[in-house]
Amino acid sequence: MDIEKANDTAIERMMESRPMLIGMGVARDVIPGMSDDLLMHAGPPITWARASGPMRGAITGALIYEGKAKDMAEAQALVESGKIKLEPCHHHHAVGPMAGVTSPSMWVYIVE
Repeated sequence: MDIEKANDTAIERMMESRPMLIGMGVARDVIPGMSDDLLMHAGPPITWARASGPMRGAITGALIYEGKAKDMAEAQALVESGKIKLEPCHHHHAVGPMAGVTSPSMWVYIVE
């Protein structure tokens, strides 16, 4: 019964909220805790070993986009070295799409 009440409260709060797009910014400038060695992802904490194929593609693609790797093999080696952190978006007051990632120089919406 407590779970049902909590779910009802959560749904009520979501339905009453009025999120507003207030702007855009570069992730490293507007997301708390974003750093040049961090990639944020949706969902719970993961490691490279547990990342799905699409998530691995997003991670390697983001590292190439950031100029940290010249190809997928180099990007994979960089993640496996531990020099790149993978953290959930929700640990940084952010949200992210399914298998997508957010990297430091990507533009993001700012919603309040």
